[in-house]
Amino acid sequence: MNLKETLRNKYSVLVVIDLLMMVLLMANLTLIIFDWIFTIGFVNTLFANHLPDFYAFYDTYIHQNFYTIDLVFVIIFLCEFTLSWILSIIQRIYSKWFLYPIFHWYDLAGCIPVGSLRFLRILRIFSILVRLQNLKVIDLTSTYLGKRLKKYYAIIVEEISDRVVVNILEGVQDEISNGGPVLDNILARVIRPRQELIVEWASRRIQHVVDNEVLLKKEEINAYVKKLISESLKKNDELKALEQVPFVGKKITETIGHAISGVINNIIDQALADMASYRNRLLISESTNMILNSIEHKDGDTSLNKIFTDIPVEVIEIIKEQVMIKKWKLKEAAERGADEAEKSSIEFLMTDFEGTETIRDSDGFTEKQS
Repeated sequence: MNLKETLRNKYSVLVVIDLLMMVLLMANLTLIIFDWIFTIGFVNTLFANHLPDFYAFYDTYIHQNFYTIDLVFVIIFLCEFTLSWILSIIQRIYSKWFLYPIFHWYDLAGCIPVGSLRFLRILRIFSILVRLQNLKVIDLTSTYLGKRLKKYYAIIVEEISDRVVVNILEGVQDEISNGGPVLDNILARVIRPRQELIVEWASRRIQHVVDNEVLLKKEEINAYVKKLISESLKKNDELKALEQVPFVGKKITETIGHAISGVINNIIDQALADMASYRNRLLISESTNMILNSIEHKDGDTSLNKIFTDIPVEVIEIIKEQVMIKKWKLKEAAERGADEAEKSSIEFLMTDFEGTETIRDSDGFTEKQS
């Protein structure tokens, strides 16, 4: 929005008033500061000795009538305040008619002709600058002062907000560690409503693992089971005695071994098949429900309760560490690194340039590396 567009909208009158008030405020504050300086002993003597004509004029017509002149400014400021209040009501800038003096309290306080309160008029200057900036009549962000103020404002906001957030998180940690309702609320309002989704996810993950990892190694599992059974049978005294029976003893022990291997492998295969099927969901659901009940009623394994208490505390600790990272310092370090890299490149180019000399030969100018 440019100045012409701004003057066409409903804030146009206020913008013109603000610009005029800016000039009057600057003049008034300059007068206040200069008159205060004028009353300082050595300054007063300096003007009297070196600028007698100016001293006589200022002392007679301005300093002696300072309060009258300031009162004229105050009357103008009060008239402007009343006019702006009426315009704000007409244009409905605020939802209630009485809100204008509440939001512009510093205007009224600055009109009180008391030394310390006069400087509240500086706040009016800042408010005008902010309003003109918001209306895009001026652009202070591109100026050096605007950039510095924006930078330090961001630093102050970050420092304050970081400390507030850390204090809140530490309070939550204390409540969780001391058995407060935070953990119960997490279970009741976060985990319980999503219990079915958690069970569904765990069931699918187990199915995926069994299908893609375990069942592909079925032959290796069967061979391992047969090996274990064979070694166990060889150590069994009753089977050793049975193996001594002539003609059929060895055959019987082998048959028993194969039978046991077959039964155990079938059991394992069926268990894996059940785990890989949708039926494992019921087991996971019951297990999850038992764990959550144990935590909620605090009647289960104390170590389990401690685990679920420590987890959110540690998670919050990690969040605190992340919050306490000074992002503005990282940004400054990055900017310094970029500046140093640019400086190094310039120095390199200058060194390269200084290492080259130009000489004149019969054909003209040529460059020769020294």
